[in-house]
Amino acid sequence: MGVKGVIMWAVFIVICAVIIFISRNMKKQIEENGIETTGIISRIEDSGGTEDITFIYYAIYQTEDGEEVEGVISNPTYDLIVGQSVRLKYHPKYKMNARQIT
Repeated sequence: MGVKGVIMWAVFIVICAVIIFISRNMKKQIEENGIETTGIISRIEDSGGTEDITFIYYAIYQTEDGEEVEGVISNPTYDLIVGQSVRLKYHPKYKMNARQIT
């Protein structure tokens, strides 16, 4: 591996670190300053390949300013079904991402 390869790996590692930092920061802000609401599971998508099964859960919920949004649940319990009511916590800055309150 030459200099170009080392630089590419370094850039990749930095990008991964930034993504992890942003994700953890968002999670922390939702947990500390999030607003609780009730949502309805609107859809469940299978994003996995042939080897693994990965589901993405979406819920429709109303924000405190009255806006209805469909957001991703970042920590679903995996026993959820479409139409089910679920308690959520979201941060006004990140309306499209919510955490399930268990």
